[in-house]
Amino acid sequence: MSLFKFGDFETEVDFTDADFLTDLEYAQEKLSEDAAKVPKTGKTAELFRAQCQCYFNFFDYLFGEGTHEAMFQGRTSYKLCIEAGEKLSECENTQTEEFFEKYDRYNVQEHGNRQQRRYYNKQHGKKKKQHYKG
Repeated sequence: MSLFKFGDFETEVDFTDADFLTDLEYAQEKLSEDAAKVPKTGKTAELFRAQCQCYFNFFDYLFGEGTHEAMFQGRTSYKLCIEAGEKLSECENTQTEEFFEKYDRYNVQEHGNRQQRRYYNKQHGKKKKQHYKG
């Protein structure tokens, strides 16, 4: 688990939890749908406001109603929305790297048949076992 904190909001997130991942996927789908509805032309302030609303909805879907108010403290800043998305992504990347570093040693590494194993061992500097001849 990792601590995700932005503004006055903080929570533990676990990117290996199937329920959390389901919620994340749903929130990402809604974000894509909402972003597709944002007008392509108009006043800059209106476009930023519409983009921010997409992020507000995303974080509310993911963490619960009112989350965006704690995160952005009443501000409608597109820059802050992008930073919050990046922070969540960084949290996910860090947790994923830690997960694979920790659990890769438990994976069984198969290197094929005997010829392939010999080639693999030769490439990786592993010597074959020496038998004692007395």
